[in-house]
Amino acid sequence: MIVSRREKAVNGFFMLVIVAIAAMTLGALFKGPVEKQEQQTQSAPSAAQIAQLESRLKTSPNDVEAMVGLGDIYLDSNRAMEAFKLFQRAVEIDPANIHALSDLGSLYQQIGKYDKAIESYQSAYEHQPSHTGSLLNMALIYSRHKKDYAKALELLKTFLAGNPEAQLIATAEQEIARIEQATEHGK
Repeated sequence: MIVSRREKAVNGFFMLVIVAIAAMTLGALFKGPVEKQEQQTQSAPSAAQIAQLESRLKTSPNDVEAMVGLGDIYLDSNRAMEAFKLFQRAVEIDPANIHALSDLGSLYQQIGKYDKAIESYQSAYEHQPSHTGSLLNMALIYSRHKKDYAKALELLKTFLAGNPEAQLIATAEQEIARIEQATEHGK
């Protein structure tokens, strides 16, 4: 069997691609778990942090800062119900606590209680108009779950006018494109 130079070049190219993919896969296999473990070690709250915040709340049951801090730790530890209770209590004590309102909105959103999520995000935004993340979250709910594209676009335009960070701008622009595509197909 005679192989031309062109066929040899093509075969050589594909062999290089296969070797490169294999090398990247092996690298990811050996490197990935270590990086994940390092990230978990760096971000995992210590039992001492939890105990300290729980102790603060025992001595000062209305310490909103401790509630929100412990709520965040509980969220990161997949203890959503405990986090929810803390954020709810924090908002009862301090109805203008943007952090607690936003996290409550996220929790409501995760369990499909979209009206309650919008209510929390709306309250956060009203108390702090620079908290444009609330606008983006509301827009996503209106777009993806309520199919109210006009309201979603209105919120996205307000959001973009607030000069958010670049990554969030990209999310908003992608959602606008998705809405435009959905409304075109709906015509």
